[in-house]
Amino acid sequence: MGERSYYLAGRLLALAFRLLAWTWREEARCREKLPPSYVLALWHGRLIGLIPFHRDCRCVTMASKSRDGALAAGFVDGLGMHATRGSASKGGREAFGLMERALRAGAPFAALTVDGPKGPWRRVKPGVLLLARRMRIPVVPVTLSCNRFKLLRSWDMGMIPKPFARVVVEYGDPMDPHALGTPAEAGERIGAAMDEITMRLDRELAGRELWPPRETLPPYDPSAE
Repeated sequence: MGERSYYLAGRLLALAFRLLAWTWREEARCREKLPPSYVLALWHGRLIGLIPFHRDCRCVTMASKSRDGALAAGFVDGLGMHATRGSASKGGREAFGLMERALRAGAPFAALTVDGPKGPWRRVKPGVLLLARRMRIPVVPVTLSCNRFKLLRSWDMGMIPKPFARVVVEYGDPMDPHALGTPAEAGERIGAAMDEITMRLDRELAGRELWPPRETLPPYDPSAE
């Protein structure tokens, strides 16, 4: 199949997830912290639940220039958001430029899977910091957990909430990108904030921590990106 077919499949998948999300008992925590404009930072492994939760919000995000990216773009567009196309390795500068343009035109926020599209797992790439600094807006960590889910056997150990699950989304404190230090320091601070909320929500809703501790992850050098 060509990219067009993958995009259309993503649109159909979005319809299915609209129906699935309609059954969830959704709860948003700390939404009052959200500033007027911001860059939302999320893990790839919690992406599938977070996108339907933010349906019809008119935000802008990024999908890679690949067949999987075309599927993701169709999924995102079908849920009332907009996906620019690019990644760190292909078309990233153009995609970031389109995200900046969308934010300046009134998109309420940008959302980035900071360890996507293919890892390294739970390591924050520098794109989220660069976009936030260029736009002079804060980074807001976000994650979710739920009590009924499927945990995928994939590189990101992705979570898919099941029908009628209780789904809790929690936003972290807005982070000034200019106060986060170097890209490596910023990535560690953003990632630690996301992991702290993720682990706490998993203990509350799933009854245990679903991902290994952050200190067990291999080292990562963002300057190599």
